[in-house]
Amino acid sequence: MNLKNLYPYIYGILVVLVFVFGFIGFYDYLGHEAHFWPVLFSVLSFFAFDDGDEGQIWAGNPANPVLVPYILVAKYLALALIGLGISEIFFKYIKVTFQTFKISLFYRKHIVIFSLDSIGYHLAKGLLKDGYQVIVIEKKEESPFVEEIENLGGIVFPFNPFESNTLKKTKLLKARTIILANDSDEINIEIAGNIRKYASKNNQLRNHTHELLKLYVHIADQNNASILKDYFNIDSEQYIDLHTINFEQLAAQKIYDQFSPHQYFQQETAEVENSIALIGLDLTAENFLLENIILSHYETRRNLKIYLVDPHADDFYHHFLYKYPFTNDFISLIPIKQLNASFFGHFAMSKAHIEQLSKVKVAYFFGTKDAEILNTAASFRQFLYTQNLSITETPLIISLPESSAIYDFIIHSSANKETIPNLFNHSLNKQVLKRTSDTITSESIIEESELNDQLSRVINFFYAVNYEFASKINQQFGIDVSSEVIEEMVKFILQFPLNSNVTTEENLEKEFFELLATKIPVPADNLFESLSIKRNWNALSKRKKESNRYAARHIKVKLHVFKSIGMTQINSESIVKHYPVLANLEHSRWSAEKMVLNFKYGPFPAVAEERNLLKEIVKIHDQLIPYENLTQEEKDKDLNLFLLIPLLKGLQNTSTN
Repeated sequence: MNLKNLYPYIYGILVVLVFVFGFIGFYDYLGHEAHFWPVLFSVLSFFAFDDGDEGQIWAGNPANPVLVPYILVAKYLALALIGLGISEIFFKYIKVTFQTFKISLFYRKHIVIFSLDSIGYHLAKGLLKDGYQVIVIEKKEESPFVEEIENLGGIVFPFNPFESNTLKKTKLLKARTIILANDSDEINIEIAGNIRKYASKNNQLRNHTHELLKLYVHIADQNNASILKDYFNIDSEQYIDLHTINFEQLAAQKIYDQFSPHQYFQQETAEVENSIALIGLDLTAENFLLENIILSHYETRRNLKIYLVDPHADDFYHHFLYKYPFTNDFISLIPIKQLNASFFGHFAMSKAHIEQLSKVKVAYFFGTKDAEILNTAASFRQFLYTQNLSITETPLIISLPESSAIYDFIIHSSANKETIPNLFNHSLNKQVLKRTSDTITSESIIEESELNDQLSRVINFFYAVNYEFASKINQQFGIDVSSEVIEEMVKFILQFPLNSNVTTEENLEKEFFELLATKIPVPADNLFESLSIKRNWNALSKRKKESNRYAARHIKVKLHVFKSIGMTQINSESIVKHYPVLANLEHSRWSAEKMVLNFKYGPFPAVAEERNLLKEIVKIHDQLIPYENLTQEEKDKDLNLFLLIPLLKGLQNTSTN
């Protein structure tokens, strides 16, 4: 145990001993002449060094003092108590001064986490174990996690998170990422506002790298998250790259990206139907359904069938459709009321439902109690075996709550901690994922997020070059750029992975502006300073960034579609050849994404300012129409995203190698 955890007990014991020895000493010496209040005052004076005669009492004769041992002990204990308090204060000051000096000299691209509540603790611990420099702001000194985080190499400051001096001491503007992890939405939102003001005041666009301060804000209430995304930094000056996170949404995204339904699909025929089951319905399941609405779009144009199995499946189904009435335009939900916990064969399900449920390609399990979820998965495996006589044919993806005492116990009770996971993963084809420690990780929050953002930035840059660069160059440099130059630059981007030895964002950007500088009379450095990939990205609203991120995450599904239609070579010629099969795919995904984000169809006015207001704030879009009704220019935009896939795939491969 850390000594500082014993300080409250030490202080209490010393105070009691001072009074005990002081009262014994005075009453022993003065006898019946001792009175409570004068004695109490005399003992209290020990803490103020009022009497410096080492436990001597004059007893009416200044020339003849008497030594009283009990009083002497009380005085020394009082002195020790005062010294201990002073030393602790001095030690804290020295410690904070040293840590601040250490940060100023050695901390760059570090992570700053506000709060050691559940999310902050798991993130700090994981990031430190992965070798990141981590600073934690935790005002509650009694937090049980402070010692553990410091032992792992983290710096924990007990500062007020709302003060600008706190932000200064953490070298916030040099940080790689800031994470606001309080359990309270209100506290996180207030700190986010303070950080935004601080970044604005100190000009966050630093060192000409065009990087914004990446800010993750834990928001439990989706209404709060929606408002933040709509209105945070709506002005043209962007200082913060805002991400909102919460348990349910992150877990749903992790499950979808790691265990996407299409990984388990077969070639669809009249006899073979690709469907999935969600068993146990909660907020994580709801978010997982939203992931499928946005991302599960395939070449067959059939809606993915999802069976909802739960004792309250009908209620969940109707509530979900109430919130997202467009759902059945993109996925088909079939509620199945579960009437017993063990999937006993005689429960009241139609024969058709039993048959359909037994043929799902993958089943996902959700809930709030680990033992109940594990038992349900085991019972469903029995049900599947009675129908198809296979133990492992259908993968079971099990999402456990973080407080999984039973699961943790059975793992740690085995001589080999890999015994149970191996049994689940290989022998029973069950994949177990814990919603906090397996999803709130440095990999998902830092590495995967940064890779996805890189792909998202390049997607946005490609469209900016195609549709906005001529106007931007004219506005900033007074130069007219011909459509031929724009077409040549678009072609350069698409062919970059074929013509470059190393496919990176930096190489793409450098060679792009060097080539553009040969076409127009502006130096490459000047073009980069005004039109870089990150400059274009930073100018986007939160919603537009989110849209590009979904487009980037859908690349895996598109690659699956390429394989399904027999496209062995992923290049422009092959994509154009197969495009009639792919034509509706991206528009369907884009439309679903916009509807989930609460956009509605509406015609646009001719005035550009009103049009932008409708798109950015009111959430009206004129392209929420069937693919067939799009203009040829809009259809070409969807084709362009497919043509960009070889470059995006090259960037992915470079980043993960």
